[in-house]
Amino acid sequence: MAEIHFKGFTTIGRTKPTYSVADFDLVKVDLLNHFSTKMGERVMLPNFGCRIYDLLLDPFDEQTRSAIIEDAERVVNEDPRVELQDTQVTETDNSIIVEMQLTYLPNGITESLAVQFNTEFQE
Repeated sequence: MAEIHFKGFTTIGRTKPTYSVADFDLVKVDLLNHFSTKMGERVMLPNFGCRIYDLLLDPFDEQTRSAIIEDAERVVNEDPRVELQDTQVTETDNSIIVEMQLTYLPNGITESLAVQFNTEFQE
């Protein structure tokens, strides 16, 4: 049995126990929570969150694309459990997709994590 380095829980996508997650799955849940939080939304943590929401309605030019990549990399680099290998940003009709290659440092596993930001209904 593999050694567990980190353990937590989530209710996302689960209708009944178990709610526990560990290791790389936990890191991905934590990163998705970080990306799902707009900058300044967390009480007592004004610098926690993601600035990408503020860029969704901007024209998707090289400046916006670079700002999205910079913020995605900032979020990932705040987590010492992973190392960012690559970041790609794609625009669709109603969303921006940020896809990142992440290496989970305790055991060297590399996986892709994609985060979709919907451009509809943004204020």
